[in-house]
Amino acid sequence: MKRIICFLICLIVTLSFVSCSSDTTVISGNYYAVGDYEKLMTPYLRLDTNENKFSLSAGSVISYEESGTYEIIDGKLIATTQSTTFEFEIKNKNSLVLTDNGDYEFFKIPNGTKFVFSKDLK
Repeated sequence: MKRIICFLICLIVTLSFVSCSSDTTVISGNYYAVGDYEKLMTPYLRLDTNENKFSLSAGSVISYEESGTYEIIDGKLIATTQSTTFEFEIKNKNSLVLTDNGDYEFFKIPNGTKFVFSKDLK
C-alpha cells in the first residue's frame, strides 16, 4: 500500500512539472514574417540573445528599422524602443506571433503576423 501511495505522489509531482513547463526561449538570429511578401520586402525581427537587443524592419532593402532592447515576461517577448513597444507571443523557440504592433509609424505589420526563425537571409 505504501508503494502505491509513493508511486502516485511521484507521478503527480512529475506530471505537475511537465504540464507547467513552457518553451519561452528564443534564438539569436532572424525571424521572418510568414505571408505573401516580395523576397526583399519580407518584414523581419532580428534578435541578439546575448545582449537582449532587437531590430525590426519592413524588409532588407528598407534602410529604416526600429531597434532597442527586449525582455521575456510570461511567455511574451516585449521589445521596446525609444518611441514604441512591440509585443510577441512566443509559440516556441522558432516561432513568434505579433500581438501588439505599437505605434510604429513607418509601416504597419498586422497583429497576428507569425514570424519564423531562419538561418537563410531573405
